[in-house]
Amino acid sequence: MLNINNKSQFIDKLINKLLENGFDFLSLKELKIYIFYLLLEDGQFINDEGDIDFHEVSLVLKISEAKVRNLMYEVELKYRDNHDFIQQLISIIEKGKYEVIEDKVKFAVHNPLVKQHFEYEIRKLNGVSDGSFAKHIVTISTTTFEKLLLKLYGDSTKADEIIRELSEELKEKIVDKESLFREFTREFGKSFLSTSGERSANLLFDFIDPVTLLKRLFSD
Repeated sequence: MLNINNKSQFIDKLINKLLENGFDFLSLKELKIYIFYLLLEDGQFINDEGDIDFHEVSLVLKISEAKVRNLMYEVELKYRDNHDFIQQLISIIEKGKYEVIEDKVKFAVHNPLVKQHFEYEIRKLNGVSDGSFAKHIVTISTTTFEKLLLKLYGDSTKADEIIRELSEELKEKIVDKESLFREFTREFGKSFLSTSGERSANLLFDFIDPVTLLKRLFSD
């Protein structure tokens, strides 16, 4: 049983939507999508990490997780506009929702619209992503990851600011944005390979952790 946090707001928005273009205007499908959107806006189905718990949604609404993902896709597409892909990607890394195996990185991307954008950006680079393991997993090579970051970075000068702060030893191998992203992905691929879960020491990540580095590189 759901406990709506703000019942009056929920009901007001639902009634206004129903009457917006006439009572019969919304199809049953669109009504379900809007109700799901209102539930999310009310703070339902959010786990401790601030993400939507697709399994909980499935249990409460008594629909398959595949249908939950379809609903989520429609909600993101029609009612939300916070589609900043690089910030979504940084959030995935910050929450540790990835795994590095040899030269591959597996990202857990539960938001279907973000996953679609992810795969689209990879296709534009003529890269290959593998989603065969699970519907919410995107697997790419570290080389493709490097190309993706460079492409998303564009012509910003943030890399120059960071490079100026590096030690003289690091400056010998990191001289421009290309070498910075190359070193980032090299260390990103090596830092989390330990079966014990302990990160191996790397010069760049000793200076600045990967999440902070990405946030600085892609800040407004």
